Amino acid sequence: MRIYAINGSAKGEASNSREMISIVQGYLEPGAKIEVVSQIRQYRKPDDSVFPAMAASDVLLVSSSLYVDALPATLLSFLERYAAYLACPGKASRAREQRVFACVNCGFFEGEQNASALEILANFSAALGLRWSGGVGIGTGEMIGSLKDVPLDASIRRPVTHALRALAEAIAAGPDGRLGENLFVHHRLPAFIYKLAGEAGWRKQAKQNGLKSRDLFLQPLESANTR
Repeated sequence: MRIYAINGSAKGEASNSREMISIVQGYLEPGAKIEVVSQIRQYRKPDDSVFPAMAASDVLLVSSSLYVDALPATLLSFLERYAAYLACPGKASRAREQRVFACVNCGFFEGEQNASALEILANFSAALGLRWSGGVGIGTGEMIGSLKDVPLDASIRRPVTHALRALAEAIAAGPDGRLGENLFVHHRLPAFIYKLAGEAGWRKQAKQNGLKSRDLFLQPLESANTR
């Protein structure tokens, strides 16, 4: 089985999106290989030579972070180039059986915040005649990378890693494998603790940049917005 994955994060290899791909690969059978392309590297230096291998793969896995209830503009640009490639005579027929999966993470607590991004990818697949096969939306996404050294089956990680395992199992199931429905999850911790941790992170960044905590509440454009 040929699997191609798109790392849709602007952070590249050091991203939560790349880590999600690694988790999925870890749940596949030993020896199963996922070819990974970085869309941010593609954006900086476009190289359409990757598209033949993508079109020839059995599975396309899109892994991304959420940007304003959608996908990063650089990822959308890359997918548009792939769509243009498939529009060339004879190209779409090679990819028509391709199954498309996705995992999208966000900094919000609720995994459901990623629903619109998954819908965009479902519509993208339908427009190209590809087989949308489901996705995973992950809240508390910033924890994915910070917990990478914690066992996958640890209680705090289990909802997220089990959802990614279900996605991996659907991939491994063969031509008819798909998720019955999109899965929306977050790491196992109370929402108020996640909120407190996030606020502490903002204060830390403010201090590192020579600001005080109260400066986080400044509204320098308020007067302009009320004119």
